[in-house]
Amino acid sequence: MWVLLKNAKIYCPEYTDNSDLLIVGVNIAAVGKNLRLPDFVEGEVIDLQGKTLVPGFIDAHVHICGGGGEAGPASRTPELQLSQITRAGTTTVVGCLGTDSVSRSMSELLVKANALQEEGISTYIYSGAYRVPMRTLLPTLEQDLVLISKVIGAGEIAISDHRSAQPQISELEHLAAEARVGGMLGGKAGVVHVHLGEGKQGLQPIWEILEKTDIPITQFIPTHINRTHTLLEQGIQFLLAGGHIDLTAGCDDFPVELQVPSVLKMLYQRQLLNDRITVTSDGNGSMPRYNEAGILIGMGVGSVEVLWRDIRSSVMQHEIPLEAALRTITANAANVLRLKNKGMIRAGYDADLVVLDEDLQVDSVWAKGKCMIHNKQQRVWGTYEKIN
Repeated sequence: MWVLLKNAKIYCPEYTDNSDLLIVGVNIAAVGKNLRLPDFVEGEVIDLQGKTLVPGFIDAHVHICGGGGEAGPASRTPELQLSQITRAGTTTVVGCLGTDSVSRSMSELLVKANALQEEGISTYIYSGAYRVPMRTLLPTLEQDLVLISKVIGAGEIAISDHRSAQPQISELEHLAAEARVGGMLGGKAGVVHVHLGEGKQGLQPIWEILEKTDIPITQFIPTHINRTHTLLEQGIQFLLAGGHIDLTAGCDDFPVELQVPSVLKMLYQRQLLNDRITVTSDGNGSMPRYNEAGILIGMGVGSVEVLWRDIRSSVMQHEIPLEAALRTITANAANVLRLKNKGMIRAGYDADLVVLDEDLQVDSVWAKGKCMIHNKQQRVWGTYEKIN
């Protein structure tokens, strides 16, 4: 199928004065001006006058097969459905397990990722969950990274949280070393995606590993870094030292200054909003609330739709340039995780595209060249979504 998108304002994610884009099959075939379909093909021409065309969003922390469980079996969140992901503008997800690696398994996570891939989007997974020692698909993390194509790293490994397994530094060292070598052998990023809670240690366990070993700082991606003021300051120091940090969107119960739009504005004003910062949704994970005694007092569930909501707010309300905000959920994520042909609008890259209307709301979505949403109407549904 050939599709020609005409007269758009294109961000690659950097702004370009090109206005047309040609999709052939699953790829972007050309980006330019005054493009035309060849006479020998039948295709669709779509006029995007007044609209903005950007790369499909990459959400690198999603509980695709469900999460939760902190309040008992009834609090387990359900599997995520295709339309929930695509209507958020997301065309690539990285699935992970969380607190529950007893009733949730790596096999379940892998199968769910394969299902979403068959339904039309791109998927990857982290091996493991909160606990250390890890539960992997094959006997070791190294084997998962080398032999299972969808596994790109370890995560989300919990530290500085009362729900973590309170791993010893030596255990984290071994895990990081395995991830590094497995990543090298498998041609993967091999990162360790680290969940950070409100615990006393913060990033200190990672700093200790970096001081004692030859493992590079880029092997770790600490997430939920905007959870507390102290953790955010630690995260900025980690960033200044050359590390990656990941912010969590949708944290409406956080102080305003810790929510993603405000944090991105602060980083931008301090000239720190660089290509090692990503934003993820923690979508479909549970959102437990604990009092100071560690007693559960409430539950919620994360939404993948908060990813673009918060990025859009950073542009519309906090005046961050669109290309700078976009990078955190497109090119930055693709580069950090080494996702080939993702995160940019460029000839030869996957045709993962989002059309934004004049108010920067998601209007249309293409995933690997297939139109999933057109003019805000869902075109492609998950296998069981439309069955009565």
